[in-house]
Amino acid sequence: MRPMNAVFALLFLFVLPGFAVAQDEQQLRYSVLFEDQQGVTHFRDEYLVWQKAPGNAGGLLTPYLNAEKIGFLRLPQGLSADWHPAPRKQFIMVLSGVAQIEAGDGERRTFAPGSVLLVTDTQGPGHRTIVVGEQDVFVGWGTIP
Repeated sequence: MRPMNAVFALLFLFVLPGFAVAQDEQQLRYSVLFEDQQGVTHFRDEYLVWQKAPGNAGGLLTPYLNAEKIGFLRLPQGLSADWHPAPRKQFIMVLSGVAQIEAGDGERRTFAPGSVLLVTDTQGPGHRTIVVGEQDVFVGWGTIP
């Protein structure tokens, strides 16, 4: 299987079923963590349009996004990582556990199983990551150009 196909197969199998998508919802919301011109990080929401899956599968899918590699990361329970930039531009897909990310502007968001985050803050002080709850956080991540 080609690497990009593997990324999207994993998204379809593990992440997307975690979303409770009503029939009338037309978009998949995901968070983006980015830095402004002063190097301060912020969150914004972006969306992918749901489309009917081909054939009689009865599912929904989004358009493909370009990806380069996929990997997995386990963050231990109790982890509190101080300010750090993302190592590269990448999608993070939470498979289990709960993490809280704090942007440089002070906004905090909680990411639970089924959450999708695009991190693009590769310069400057970056963000903080805290594992909350009573289990490790297990994520899949896919680098993007």
